[in-house]
Amino acid sequence: MDQNVQLLLQLKNKHQLHVEPVEHKKDDSLLKARFFIGSQYWDLYIDNEYGCFNTNKQLVCIYLVLNALEEYNEAEDYLLWCKANGLNASDTSWLEYYRYLGKAFQKIEQLIGKIDSFINPLDYQLNAGSFHALLNYEANDQL
Repeated sequence: MDQNVQLLLQLKNKHQLHVEPVEHKKDDSLLKARFFIGSQYWDLYIDNEYGCFNTNKQLVCIYLVLNALEEYNEAEDYLLWCKANGLNASDTSWLEYYRYLGKAFQKIEQLIGKIDSFINPLDYQLNAGSFHALLNYEANDQL
């Protein structure tokens, strides 16, 4: 098994991580997902540009959530975060969500430690490397 997939699986099992869909945002690739750590949860938008979100593939869903949290953390401010996600920064609902995301990020990090998706975003974009191994793992194994 790919080492990064194994780390993601260990994180999932250790903290009882689970993801469920909530809704799509407008006609774009953003999906609102409910991210559970045990019985606690947060509603977070994830990029589902490549249509990989599938509740039967929980490790993929968890990766997408963690990747969204990493993108939030790497953005220096709200405007850069909006630009990186193709969002209209003048839409106040995104500003409210960005503030919510900051609080959610801190709480999630308290519960699971440093947020790390373990898989390079480029692997996700190219469906290569560890992300390809993740897709193959979940296609062949029931979690």
